[in-house]
Amino acid sequence: NLELQEDLEVDTESDDVEVTRWRARVAGQAKTLGGKGPVKWILPAMLVVISSLICMWMLHIATFYYVKGILRFEAAFQPTPGYSEDEKAKQFFSAGLSKDSVSFGSLQDPLEAQLGFRHVPLKALDAVALVFPFLWFCAVIYLRDVQAWTKVLLCHSVLAFGKGIFGATTIIPDSIGWANCKARLGDKGLAYFRNEVPDPTIHGLWTMVMAILGVELTGPHQDRIGSGMRFCGDMIYSGHTYFTILYILALCELLRKALSDPDSRLYVDSSFKRKVVVFSVYMLCIAQQGLEIFLVLSNRFHYTTDVVLAVLLTFLWYTSAPICIAAKWWAQLGTKMKTDKESPEDMVLIPRSALSGDIWLPVFCFPFCCVSGHHHVISETQLRLWHEDGPRTETDFSSCF
Repeated sequence: NLELQEDLEVDTESDDVEVTRWRARVAGQAKTLGGKGPVKWILPAMLVVISSLICMWMLHIATFYYVKGILRFEAAFQPTPGYSEDEKAKQFFSAGLSKDSVSFGSLQDPLEAQLGFRHVPLKALDAVALVFPFLWFCAVIYLRDVQAWTKVLLCHSVLAFGKGIFGATTIIPDSIGWANCKARLGDKGLAYFRNEVPDPTIHGLWTMVMAILGVELTGPHQDRIGSGMRFCGDMIYSGHTYFTILYILALCELLRKALSDPDSRLYVDSSFKRKVVVFSVYMLCIAQQGLEIFLVLSNRFHYTTDVVLAVLLTFLWYTSAPICIAAKWWAQLGTKMKTDKESPEDMVLIPRSALSGDIWLPVFCFPFCCVSGHHHVISETQLRLWHEDGPRTETDFSSCF
């Protein structure tokens, strides 16, 4: 038994050493790569491109299954002869009953039933969604904030990838209905999904999936870059909503940070002016996001659930520890802290009791394996109190929250 225990201890130690060496190699390669300035900007952007491609690929798979499913439903659906509804029933239900009506074949959405249907051009929705991403892009390039750039694009990548996975794994009927879906796809797009996609029951699931990937890259007939087709059945969760909320949060955080940082190009010395500017931007963002959600629901572009989930998931990912830690790690990779330029008055003595490992990232937290371990959360209030009064007792430390 003693020999067996010693063997187990040796094996455990060797495994720990091997894991440590593996992490050291990965960290070393990342440091070499991340130390190059342009790479810090290019790699997060490449992640967005790749995740967006995967998302569109998955959503076109969802579109294929939706088209096949709704054609089956349309062939089997037989209205009761002589059945008709009064106006009260039509206002109660969001789904239509006739093949040419709005939301035919869709799920019941009480809020959308109350709002009614208003036609909103897709270009108008796209234009509304692009306002704040454009403003954020200009601001982050002007301020050269690679950490903000990395954080936002990491969130974008995860949200895009998640939307594709959710869309392809469970096919939810399109909220706007079959007639509007056909108009969105166009005759050529509808004909492709109806007749040209390999049947997975005959050719296999892999053949069908790879055929749609080829369409994503070079079009249905390999004559262009990109598919050139929109989607149907891409419900969970709303892409327009998460897109606008993500860049609204990013712009607000970037602006708030830049206005209060003396080293920033946008620094404003007056506290009152900073608050006025930040409050005005907040109100503008809330108004824009309210308009976007209203247009999405009124046009039946998504269900209410899709919008609510998009809001929740965007907030969760944007404030998630792995995203923030990975962005900071990537921004600081290959750089040295300039402690020689810091005066003693700018230093803060942090008590050991504050370093309690508030966040733990396991090594299997993919794709954030390289930043695994315990991390600490320290608020601005804590830093200010420590800076002003020095290390505090445990009672005073607890009162900072």
